Amino acid sequence: MGRFSGVIQQLDPYREANNLERVRRLVAGRRELNLAGEIADGLSIIVLNKDRPDLLRALWSSFDALRDLADMKGIPIELLVGDTGSKDPEALELLSSPPQRCRVICNMSYQFSRCNNDLFELANYSVSLFMNNDVLFDANPMGLLDCYERLTANSELGAIGAVLYFEDGRIQHAGIGFLREAGVWGLPFHPGARSSLAYPDGLFWPIAAVTGAFIMVPSALYRALGGFDEGYAKECQDVDLCLKIARSGRRIEVGSIGPIVHLENATRVSGEEDWLDRALFLRRWSSFAEEL
Repeated sequence: MGRFSGVIQQLDPYREANNLERVRRLVAGRRELNLAGEIADGLSIIVLNKDRPDLLRALWSSFDALRDLADMKGIPIELLVGDTGSKDPEALELLSSPPQRCRVICNMSYQFSRCNNDLFELANYSVSLFMNNDVLFDANPMGLLDCYERLTANSELGAIGAVLYFEDGRIQHAGIGFLREAGVWGLPFHPGARSSLAYPDGLFWPIAAVTGAFIMVPSALYRALGGFDEGYAKECQDVDLCLKIARSGRRIEVGSIGPIVHLENATRVSGEEDWLDRALFLRRWSSFAEEL
């Protein structure tokens, strides 16, 4: 139990669990991923959605611009949108008329890891970008292609994330680190969040992990690592994936690719926490994260 026992009980990995339950929890989310067919060079963008026609309109418009830029650079591209129960009439109308090279998969039952893995199995291309529907890239769609070209040009890279901003220009995400305080040792956090730091466009640097709101990964690597672990209910699956990538020997970077806005908590309850997910993460990764 070490650093976690008796300090914050919700983070005690052994709390109220026998050995069999611990083993079941550790292996429950592992999955063997398959792909739709032969994978060609190109970029598959995977997004989950529920209602929010405003975000869908922004996504359709931004993808149109991105697709045109990708065509100019000779980069095949597709958008896979998984809808997890939209009821809003305007959202349903938008979902029924997606942009060219966009596929909408309806009637998905929301679970972040499982839904993203299901969509990944439909992907056609060698690089997969998992992105939240509340990430707005209309100000610089070319930045996504810059990430793609950087990732495909360097075999040592296992993932690239983007610096994300709040609407007021403050930093929302510039990579993930790990807390070193007693009682929460090893938990991920966003260093520099809510600061007014200014990163020059085109700057990339190594980081321990990046957010699942924007993570670009070689499809073959994502498949080999089993994708997002479905044993996590709400949290930590993105950092878990990054640490699997790091353990495989690949590097992770975060890049400043323009004013990419993340409307944090636009599609999730603010302050929502899952202590079982955090306990699972610490049981798996606290020792490994200590070395990062």
